[in-house]
Amino acid sequence: MIRRTEVKAVALNRERRERGVRLLWVLGSALTLLLAVLIGGRALAQKAEEAPEITVDAAPLDMPVDAIIEEVREEAETSVPSEETGFRLYRRGLYKEAFKEWAKAVEQGDVGAAYRLGEEYFDAKVVKRDIEKALKYYRIGANGGDPRAQMDLGTLYDNGWGVERDIAEAAKWYLAAAQQGMVEAQYNVATLYEKGDGLELDLERAYMYYLLAVEGGFAQFATTALENVSRMMSPTQIKEATGMARTFQAKKWEEIQAKDG
Repeated sequence: MIRRTEVKAVALNRERRERGVRLLWVLGSALTLLLAVLIGGRALAQKAEEAPEITVDAAPLDMPVDAIIEEVREEAETSVPSEETGFRLYRRGLYKEAFKEWAKAVEQGDVGAAYRLGEEYFDAKVVKRDIEKALKYYRIGANGGDPRAQMDLGTLYDNGWGVERDIAEAAKWYLAAAQQGMVEAQYNVATLYEKGDGLELDLERAYMYYLLAVEGGFAQFATTALENVSRMMSPTQIKEATGMARTFQAKKWEEIQAKDG
């Protein structure tokens, strides 16, 4: 969501990369434009009560559905349903099949597939919005460690969308995503540490996460925030916070190296 900075209208693309500050998830095709009003330093979404039911025609098929499913699994180098195979079906316009593929993948423990289903039920691009289902799948993904699901679940708690607003719960999920390196979540966590909102006031950690967000590619808003928080800190505090950021980056690099073998 947009938070403590300029108010923007933010469009949501499928990969959630073009985001506003303290991200406001624009509700897909249900809302082509989200207007935000700054109230008490926080932007609140003006959104429809319910998304319209959207009918999306499937792409014409040049082969049987079963053959297409087999083909996409071969392309993904897997013999079982997964987030990727569901997404490949989705991109072909086979939405029902994609949902079925993701649901099967979730049953087999694919948390990325859970994130995809949560996203689809919330964004309402090809199905009617169902917040309960969105929450169900976001929770599966978040508890399974998917940072995208953690980020989105935090956003729902932050805004009180489908759940009672709970900034501490939002902070929990933002922090989980931030610790995995999601720069948007790092920005969000920094704003919470800076104000002591949902997390204990800690300017050094706020600086650390703002710095990580800036260096991670979320500089548009984080740069100004970093400059502002630095004015409230001593040189010693800034040095300590910078060291914390470098330690975090080194640890993440080691994790990547270990994963790549």
